Amino acid sequence: MSISDREKAYCRFLDNLGFGNSDDFSLFEKAMRHTSYVHEADIPIECSYERLEFLGDAVLKLVISKYLYLKFPDYKEGILSKLRGEIVADKTLAQFANKIGLNAFILLSENERKSGGEHKQSILACTFEAFLGAIYLTCGYDSVEDFIVSNFSCDICAIEQNIETINPKQQLQEYTQEINHTLPEYVLISKTGSEHNSVFEIAVYFNGKMLAKGIGSSKKSAQQEAARNALNYLKSEGLWKQ
Repeated sequence: MSISDREKAYCRFLDNLGFGNSDDFSLFEKAMRHTSYVHEADIPIECSYERLEFLGDAVLKLVISKYLYLKFPDYKEGILSKLRGEIVADKTLAQFANKIGLNAFILLSENERKSGGEHKQSILACTFEAFLGAIYLTCGYDSVEDFIVSNFSCDICAIEQNIETINPKQQLQEYTQEINHTLPEYVLISKTGSEHNSVFEIAVYFNGKMLAKGIGSSKKSAQQEAARNALNYLKSEGLWKQ
């Protein structure tokens, strides 16, 4: 694809997203310039997406923080922070970039492209953040917020539904410390199998009461499973809210 063909396709892409009438196309183009591209083209590093990425990262965190704050009024700060961390992680942002087809327009050096740079999570995530920065500067905060919520709210909800998988040991510890400033106790019940194929069963106790058990191929995984089961038990009893 020639440069002119690419620009035409990129303009159609922006138009489909609702940004075709932006006052400054150059910012959207800048958002696609990876540092390897500007080095190869021998143009100033300021022409890469780095500054827009810096801005877009801050805008994204604000949008997501507001979204989570309003959507989940009963969630405590710790859970909201974990959710936001999952949403703004490179893996998630790379999925967002691929979902809208942003990867097709990233400008990379020849060597970076040969190594599959347009498929790398870190590059996709940074480009997506830079793209948000361009939206913010050309269209304003409301446009960024509308873009994220309208395109990715289902993905955000999917992450929220799996919140119990986000370090259950830490969540259980936060719960017990809030109750009486103590930690849950994990007790090994049994270890079966061979040395290289072991199965551990662990129980987790709080205030002298066993909350749940967990099974895993290592002590750590069994503890996580026990904590996850304990959170499910506490939630069913109305004793724990996310």
